[in-house]
Amino acid sequence: MFNWWNFLEQKNIMLWKPYRLRKNWEFQKILSEARKLFNDSFTIFFAGDKLNNCRFGISVPHKLVKKSVKRNHYKRQIRSMLIQYLKRHNESCQTSDKHYHYNFVIITRLGYLDSNFTTNRENLYKLLQHKRFDAWNWAKDEWKKK
Repeated sequence: MFNWWNFLEQKNIMLWKPYRLRKNWEFQKILSEARKLFNDSFTIFFAGDKLNNCRFGISVPHKLVKKSVKRNHYKRQIRSMLIQYLKRHNESCQTSDKHYHYNFVIITRLGYLDSNFTTNRENLYKLLQHKRFDAWNWAKDEWKKK
């Protein structure tokens, strides 16, 4: 019998369930509590989490892309970028020695539409590897010690 889940994992189509943000209240909570990083292609909101892994939510604004087919196409592209990133880093969203887990909400910007796939992928990877994550957690740890 054909196993669809193995097929989807091999083809890099799905972001695994433990890595997904799905509910509207999850998005709203992160957007209200989070810090943000941005470049021409993306805005990333991130907030700390006590889970064993990072979770990602992807949003393409209706103001930016009117047709839902194109919005879903861009979401699939970003999802495939995330899957490649997670596989490259052994399913860890952080590349530093200290593993802090975050919830990320990735929102596309106008520059995403103007750039090609490889440029957008490099922009996303730069944001995910940003040093601000470690600095923010270091400050948070120092504050807890006091």
